[in-house]
Amino acid sequence: MQEQTLEQPPRRGTIYDRNGLVLAVDVKAASIAVDGHNVRASAALIRVLHEELHLAKPKLEQLVLRPSYFTWIARGVDLDIAQRIAERAEAAGAGGLIFVDTWRRYYPQGTLAANLLGFVGVDGDGLEGLELFYDEHLRGTPGAMRVVEGRDGRPYAVEVVEPSCPGLDLHLTLDARVQLFCERAIDDGVERYRAVSGFCVVMDPWNGEVLAIAQSPRYDPNLFSSSDPDVRRNLAVTTLFEPGSTFKAFSALAALAADAVSAADRFNGNDGVHVSGHVMHNAGNESFGTVSFAEIIEKSINTGMIQVAQRVGSETLHHTLAGLGFGRATGVDLPGEIHGILRPATEWVPLDLAAASIGQSVAVTGIQLACAMSALAADGSVPVPHLAASVPANGSVRLASPATLTTLRGLLRRVVESGTGTWAEIPGYDVAGKTGTAQKALPGRGYVPGRYTSLFAGFLPASAPRLACVVVLDEVRSGSPAGGYTSGQIFREAMTHAVSLLQIPPATP
Repeated sequence: MQEQTLEQPPRRGTIYDRNGLVLAVDVKAASIAVDGHNVRASAALIRVLHEELHLAKPKLEQLVLRPSYFTWIARGVDLDIAQRIAERAEAAGAGGLIFVDTWRRYYPQGTLAANLLGFVGVDGDGLEGLELFYDEHLRGTPGAMRVVEGRDGRPYAVEVVEPSCPGLDLHLTLDARVQLFCERAIDDGVERYRAVSGFCVVMDPWNGEVLAIAQSPRYDPNLFSSSDPDVRRNLAVTTLFEPGSTFKAFSALAALAADAVSAADRFNGNDGVHVSGHVMHNAGNESFGTVSFAEIIEKSINTGMIQVAQRVGSETLHHTLAGLGFGRATGVDLPGEIHGILRPATEWVPLDLAAASIGQSVAVTGIQLACAMSALAADGSVPVPHLAASVPANGSVRLASPATLTTLRGLLRRVVESGTGTWAEIPGYDVAGKTGTAQKALPGRGYVPGRYTSLFAGFLPASAPRLACVVVLDEVRSGSPAGGYTSGQIFREAMTHAVSLLQIPPATP
């Protein structure tokens, strides 16, 4: 007779979306071990385990024939499979198996929000995503049980010595309905424009609640071990990119807040502005003649914005960008967040000022961009993005007056109404936002022709914002890579469903 003391795994807390839909839950399962000293009919036993568990026979031979009274074969096996193994082993006269009751993590919605949820390992530990970030909250406390085996290799007593304590449930701000339609929209956009990948972030701009973070491609957390680690990354928090012309919205905030410019001020919008021996161009080398500041934003004129930035100055622009959260982590409750790149103002030279004003020489994450756009949509303070419903929304100090924000929202409304972002327009809703088409810079190669990050960052309704959304596509390879055309259409598709699901009323006439 042999006696083993095992850890009794606790039931892990359930994860729910904001409406109570189950996203992750523990279900009953069985873990299978073998007593190598009391195995009978080993060949038959190995065959049954191979056919039911799809484990390699050489590996099974090592485990089954190991000279030990207790060796794990498989953890968290579906109950129906475990029952079938027991019945087949008994019918074949094979002995030595030990079955232990346990839990298995199950994701009933499949791939939905997989890169947010993450997954759990065989030992019940959260390994990625929210499962990792909130592991202590979810995991519970293990207990202990004693397994006593007879000479026939079958356990005849399983006694709980110390009961386990279940983990706590986790309620999210995520809306699974919005998440689903965002995933469909980003899947369709990545396929339609033959992009390498894409993602979108949807937030409540007033309190930082994350309603959706969708990306393509995705994986199934129920089958995480067979997925590519790169596909499991959460692109919105772990990927850096130059924001391109979406940054003009924040440069505009700096200019307006500092009273350095008014919407009617006039600038030279022709192609080619000289900065420290460099010539900086408009998209497609287009010239616009004399334009107003409002037209610089509406038509996304690089040369005009650089002149505005020169009027604002490095210290003021950098102060605004840093205040919006660029260059530091947002504090979102997801693992792996990176800080972005915003070099200190003391290191800036005139070329850095010009480049930063149009979204070059800086690097951001999707969640940073969504938070900064939320500040423009709401009261000028940057919210702390969060997915757990219990996290308080602590915003930063307000960066601009209500009058300044109203003026800026009007300029961003013009972008969608008649400028570079018309593809993002939703009938009945006064969408505001900014487009971006950023040429990609690669290590050792500089800016690479034909490779772009395509962006749209916006909010709606502009007159009374309820949602902020950022859409990013990496390397569009079919048709125009223009952010307004590509990401703008994905924004429109996703937000059309979101306003309907959330019953957000149309703009007031």
